[in-house]
Amino acid sequence: MTTGCIIQARMTSSRLPGKVLKLIDYNDQKSILEQVVERVKRAEGIDRVIIATTINRDDDPIEEIASSMGVSVFRGSENDVLERYYLAAEKYQLQHVIRVTSDCPFLDPEILSDLISLYFREGVQYASNCIRRTYPHGMDCEIFSFDVLKWMYENTEDRFYREHVTSYVTSHQEEFSIGSLEDTEDHSGIRVTVDTVNDYLLSCVLNQMLLNMPEGTSYKTLIGCFSRYPYLSMINEGIIQKKKYPTEEEEVEAAVHLLKMQEMERAADILAAAAKK
Repeated sequence: MTTGCIIQARMTSSRLPGKVLKLIDYNDQKSILEQVVERVKRAEGIDRVIIATTINRDDDPIEEIASSMGVSVFRGSENDVLERYYLAAEKYQLQHVIRVTSDCPFLDPEILSDLISLYFREGVQYASNCIRRTYPHGMDCEIFSFDVLKWMYENTEDRFYREHVTSYVTSHQEEFSIGSLEDTEDHSGIRVTVDTVNDYLLSCVLNQMLLNMPEGTSYKTLIGCFSRYPYLSMINEGIIQKKKYPTEEEEVEAAVHLLKMQEMERAADILAAAAKK
């Protein structure tokens, strides 16, 4: 029974290009991607770590990092991420697939280990710590069976589902057995993923802070930093979490909501009226 973690990574991020190779630890010259890999390696229950990137030449440095860190690599489609995951899992003969992204440098190995344990203990097809979000943005992890991945690959043609690997499962939860890992307290308001310049600035400050903490760099220590130093949240305050919507109606509804948040009432009314025609 082989359980593998596939880390998706590419250089062409829309909001912060090249973010995965930006340094987060200047002392050790460590990139965000390298920190993600190191943290995944410390989790229990993972037999193989794979970086899944694209065939684009811009992503050659990502393959070089995989080689230097002794982890596997798979290169596939840039936009059909579902296919990239499926072919990577097939190549390395995975029976269970963990999915994390390369822009989460503070992913906690203990949380990942807990999720893996929950998945096997409950015998579900899919488990995640963001079904009902209680962990910060940037602690996201998922695990699912190869059979579920194969079914999605063979039966979902919608571009949205092909681009966002597990979106079919999360949009059709009634069709699968689901496990949810949740914290005892709600810390969903904290954002430690890296998607913008301000996110990156926070990650550098927070990483140095954690490295100097005698308690270590765990999730609990991170939460303690935000409680002790409220200014941390101000660094990337106001950043709206990027989200994709499966239908045009849901996307328009979200756009109207965002316009109203910015007090752009006329634009919101025009968009809402146009959508009804």
